[in-house]
Amino acid sequence: MKLLVELLRTELDQDAARDFVSAPGHGAVVVFLGIVRDIHEGKAVGAVDYTGYEPLALTELESVAREAGAAHAVGAVALFHRLGMLQVGGVSLVVAVGARHRRPAMECALLLVDLLKQRVPIWKQEFGPDGARWVAGTLPR
Repeated sequence: MKLLVELLRTELDQDAARDFVSAPGHGAVVVFLGIVRDIHEGKAVGAVDYTGYEPLALTELESVAREAGAAHAVGAVALFHRLGMLQVGGVSLVVAVGARHRRPAMECALLLVDLLKQRVPIWKQEFGPDGARWVAGTLPR
């Protein structure tokens, strides 16, 4: 399986992710974008700051990408995560999966996002009219 994982403080390139996972034998290419939304748990959000322990975060991003890809026997996975301050509408996550068929590609992308939220040491702090607040993560299953 081809794998490309990036942890960046610059804009994420969804076209590069899609191009990386595309191949003549891949009848399915799935691209998922995580977008900063303007409301969370009923509270207005203007921006989100993503921070993380970068050496471990990069290692875990690669680990979850390999695990999800192997679980669904896909041909390629690209996973890009953003760090730093993002405004509403900003892209914080790009997941791209190339596979022979749609179901493995879609299921791989879903599993990858779930594993990322459970295991990767990246945290977010939301900023809104009521001030800043840290957002609780997802507990492992």
